[in-house]
Amino acid sequence: MSLLAGCNVENSSDILKAAQEASSSLLPAKSKEKYQKVYEKFCQWRITKNVQKTDENVILAYFFEKAKALKASSLWSTYSMLKSTLQINENMDISQYKKLVAFLKRQNDTYEAKKLKVLTMENVTIFLKEAPDDKFRLMKVVLIFGLNGTCRRAELCSLTVKDIEDTGKILVITLHDTKTKKKRVFIVGSECNGYEIYHKYLRLRPKHVKHNRFFIYYNHGKCTVQPVGINSFAKIPQNFAEYLKVPDASSYTGHCLRRTSATFLADSGAGIQTLKRHGGWQSTSVAEG
Repeated sequence: MSLLAGCNVENSSDILKAAQEASSSLLPAKSKEKYQKVYEKFCQWRITKNVQKTDENVILAYFFEKAKALKASSLWSTYSMLKSTLQINENMDISQYKKLVAFLKRQNDTYEAKKLKVLTMENVTIFLKEAPDDKFRLMKVVLIFGLNGTCRRAELCSLTVKDIEDTGKILVITLHDTKTKKKRVFIVGSECNGYEIYHKYLRLRPKHVKHNRFFIYYNHGKCTVQPVGINSFAKIPQNFAEYLKVPDASSYTGHCLRRTSATFLADSGAGIQTLKRHGGWQSTSVAEG
């Protein structure tokens, strides 16, 4: 009896479909679309260059062109995403291309990273005390949560009403949807009137909100039902800086709150392990900034 007797085309197609679905799941769920776009751009570039066979020289030429427009960190990000998608879609491992890796490392030598802007404690105090609530109440809550929890903008965006436990004196906030997949917990108390500012914002929440996202848009003393988008969180630090009239306000990016929080913690004498635990950093070098 043939060992292939039970095999048929239908079963083979089912296995192929399952394999394709499994391969697709290898990409990070949150940034899957971004990975696919990087791969599609590379495929389009190959078509325009009439590339018949992809080898190290082709990949090197592609990144040589990219290096004219992208900074070193963006090149490495593109490399990482293209490496994953080429491995999945074409079974090609570009991490073995030594000339390519050497070229990318060389870009680091000529790139000078911009120092991330952070707020000072004086900045924070002035903003919370003096900025008018009718315009900045939402931003005040974002500032308090972001600094107390060393939050990423995605963590603030995904925060839900159920993630906040009110004990009557303090808030115990749990971040479930984190980059490292490990939940983090932080507290908001009476410091800088954080607990009171939270309640002033919460009382304005419409009763007919159909989602459970905590942060909703606020304007002229009223909250809408629309949740705050991740790109809006990225712009909030710049809004702080513009109100405070600090130089180069546009340099205060979406990462500002997280880096400011880490700076405050380090200045208070916290060790590197405390920093890593509080901010959810896995890398010591990243935590050290």
